[in-house]
Amino acid sequence: INAEYGRSMNYCVLFIVIGQLFFSQGEHPATPDYKVGGLLWPQPKSIVQNITQYQINPSTFSFQPTGAVNGILSRAFLRYQKLCFPNNVLNEIFRKHVTKIPSPDAITVLSVFVQTATEADQIQLGVDESYSLTISSTPILNAKTVYGALRGLETFSQLIMTNLNTYTINATTITDAPRFPWRGLLIDTSRHWLPVSTIKDTIAAMSYNKMNTLHWHIVDGQSFPLESKLYPLLSQEGAYHPNQIYTQDDVKDIVSFANDHGVRIVPEFDMPAHASSWGFGYDFMTIKCYGRRDEYDFNDGWGDDPMDPTNPQVYELIENFLTEISTLFPDNWLHLGGDEINYNCWNIPSINAYMHDHGIKTYNDLEEQFIQKINTFIKAKLNKNLVYWQEVFDETSPFIGNGVDIWLDDKTLLKVIQQGINGIESFGWYLDNLGADWSAFYSKEPIPSGATPAQAALVLGGEGSMWGETVDFTNIQQKVWPRASAIAERLWSPVNITNVTFAIPRLAIHRCRLVGRGILAEPFQPGPGCY
Repeated sequence: INAEYGRSMNYCVLFIVIGQLFFSQGEHPATPDYKVGGLLWPQPKSIVQNITQYQINPSTFSFQPTGAVNGILSRAFLRYQKLCFPNNVLNEIFRKHVTKIPSPDAITVLSVFVQTATEADQIQLGVDESYSLTISSTPILNAKTVYGALRGLETFSQLIMTNLNTYTINATTITDAPRFPWRGLLIDTSRHWLPVSTIKDTIAAMSYNKMNTLHWHIVDGQSFPLESKLYPLLSQEGAYHPNQIYTQDDVKDIVSFANDHGVRIVPEFDMPAHASSWGFGYDFMTIKCYGRRDEYDFNDGWGDDPMDPTNPQVYELIENFLTEISTLFPDNWLHLGGDEINYNCWNIPSINAYMHDHGIKTYNDLEEQFIQKINTFIKAKLNKNLVYWQEVFDETSPFIGNGVDIWLDDKTLLKVIQQGINGIESFGWYLDNLGADWSAFYSKEPIPSGATPAQAALVLGGEGSMWGETVDFTNIQQKVWPRASAIAERLWSPVNITNVTFAIPRLAIHRCRLVGRGILAEPFQPGPGCY
């Protein structure tokens, strides 16, 4: 299914704002008749609406740039021309119950004013994503950057309601901006490879939820699916199959697609643990610590061979590889993992002798030396900000990175920001915890209790993490959405938007909106579904 335009669907999808249906007495219980809609996800910072409605004719409507414009904005206009006006066919069960809306005044143009835009625009952490949107007889969208305009176009598309293929929109005034600059989703393409089309569908869905950061856990111990031209054996020997390799052209295509949708891509290369696949093509890279039961064994333990921190060839390969790959990923941030090292794997004669000769007392000190060497190189040569999993914060002093990704507990984030370090919240938002429903994710507040305002400002945001052990292209959409939508609203909307009762009808509509756009978001409660 194409997530961009909802093509290739074997059934007709009707996205009906719940408020446009009513049932007479004695039939199925009434569905509320909302006079003002449609309902938005995530909820904007400020919204005022009234019952004045305007009709929109898709054949005559257009987006009109009145300020700066670039290719990103022009392509967004084409995309949203289709997303705003899906081809809906009413199910006969609902047809007789549709509220008749009087023919209102029509609007034919949405003026879009962007203050600055160039063809070189590349989304980075902290870019201005604010916008204002006024729906009147002369509607206008204002934004400082093209990325703010993208968020406003998504909101505009969600405001449009359909009734018997007539499109209407209420008079509305919105002022909006994200609460956090880092609103992320992690995908894992090592445990299960994902087709490029699936990654693009995921990025498109993120844009529909105003998420802006794809944390791409590209490689892990199980497989190495990324092409390196300097070290071709990494993928030739490390990928599951020759057709499960992301070429460098694939990466460029994905990064460009993401930028068009206002999504930055932060790649992760986990080290020194989770490194078995680095050693498949270059044996010197890893210490062989775990075995396999048989050829079908791809368990996490087997993939956890650590890198050899005593071998100069290891550092040479890492530095050359990261230099090569950094040209593919323009984002200013890089994730280097640093989690779950098993020190027992380093308890071998050659490593112990190295530690003795170099005055290294503990394996923790050895790990710290490894991280310090790589960190120093990246800072000097690649000019990237580095984020690590929380073990690096726990086990190194002082912490040498730029951000800590919290995943183990609900206490460490406060410690991180109390030390003046940026924090990213992933704990409590693990989507591979399939027993956790959307409301559990929705109820989580990213700012830890006890944080001062200055400390709270160091919380960059958070991520939902969809680790790949149990998902591939057949089910990742259902497992991610709409549960990740709950995380998206928590990271975008104001701190006081927490009411689950208020969220349910909006999320039900948004889930059908995703389905209508080709994203197979799973249902989260009983109901008529998305017909």
